[in-house]
Amino acid sequence: MAGLGDIVLTCTDDQSRNRRLGLALGRGQSMHESQGSIHQVVEGVLASRAVCAVAQRLAVEMPICREIFRVMHEAKPVREAVQELMGRELRYETE
Repeated sequence: MAGLGDIVLTCTDDQSRNRRLGLALGRGQSMHESQGSIHQVVEGVLASRAVCAVAQRLAVEMPICREIFRVMHEAKPVREAVQELMGRELRYETE
């Protein structure tokens, strides 16, 4: 239950650094501006790099993580990332 509570707070509480970063990026701020306005370490920034590195090493397709990485580390516009994800061909998760 503690893990679920942490996820809910991260997604809904304005004190969440990860949420504030995501909202700032969604408003069109750059990564530098977004992090600068928070004045604290945002764990998701380093975690996105680590998750994508492990996924690539293990050849696991993780499109949402990949697009988050691109928005944060490659300055991909959020709108483009969302369009890319929504434009993916539908398929079963077990394929």
